[in-house]
Amino acid sequence: MPVTPSPGRGPLIALSSDFIRAKEYFEAIVASSGDLICTTDIRGRIIYFSPGAEAMLGLSADSMVGRPCHDFYFEGRAAAERVMHLLRESPGGTVRNHEMKVKASGGRVLHVSMSASFLKDGRGRVIGTLGVGKDITDRVELELKLREMTRTDDLTGLYNQRHFHDRLREEAARAQRQGRKLSMILFDLDGFKQVNDRLGHLEGDRILRAFARSLSDNIRREVDAAFRYGGDEFVLLLPETGARRARDVAGRIAEAAKATLAPDGVSTSWGVAELHTGDVSEFVRRADAAMFAMKSGRKGVRLRGTEIARAFADPPRGRRV
Repeated sequence: MPVTPSPGRGPLIALSSDFIRAKEYFEAIVASSGDLICTTDIRGRIIYFSPGAEAMLGLSADSMVGRPCHDFYFEGRAAAERVMHLLRESPGGTVRNHEMKVKASGGRVLHVSMSASFLKDGRGRVIGTLGVGKDITDRVELELKLREMTRTDDLTGLYNQRHFHDRLREEAARAQRQGRKLSMILFDLDGFKQVNDRLGHLEGDRILRAFARSLSDNIRREVDAAFRYGGDEFVLLLPETGARRARDVAGRIAEAAKATLAPDGVSTSWGVAELHTGDVSEFVRRADAAMFAMKSGRKGVRLRGTEIARAFADPPRGRRV
């Protein structure tokens, strides 16, 4: 006698089979993706860490599940709070292409484009989050390299003239807004043109690179900024630094460069100015005037106009020979 299925069990078995197939289908899609896919519970603890996430970050799912998701954010809890703020403020509870940094194995830091959304139950209550991240490290590093090339002097590796104009405006505005000090040192290499004409451009390039190293080695990294403005003219911007301390820096640089410059008969003249108003032209002209005063007091030094002085001259001057 054939067995007739209970009317109440057939749909349940079919539903369970469909659910299993859907789950397996979803897992197959996720497993084949190279993207970082991660879900968290309502407390922000990781409950799923995809194979793509493991491959991208070099971190196992076993080691990540149960940990706060901000553990692998480069900026930690602050980055997680930023994403949650964006989710709450977005109309649909989703964030698209939010660029951030994540920590990977071996101390690596990756740039990712993160899309995130709230996970909700059948009643519409938020039960967690879903995040999908694409590795954009190569693109970001290429953009940074190209940006650096546009603002860097090819010969010396210092910032170039274009970037000086941008950075000067930024630093002057910041100093005025925050009531902080800002000083400038303008350097000019005395006798450089004669050496360049007599010994050739290769020797001249060597001298310029050597002086650039003296600048870089005697300033605060990530704070001060060194520029080759043009020819043998160099500029330093020293945030949160008064004129007295800037003179000490200038003297130290000139002394450090002496061993390289002196054998070829090259020396340095320099001038210091401290920002008093937001007028950057006046700021540059005072540094140039101070440098010119030092140059004027030296015997056998050819007096000439500087490129930076001409760029910021207002009105044009005719004092130089």
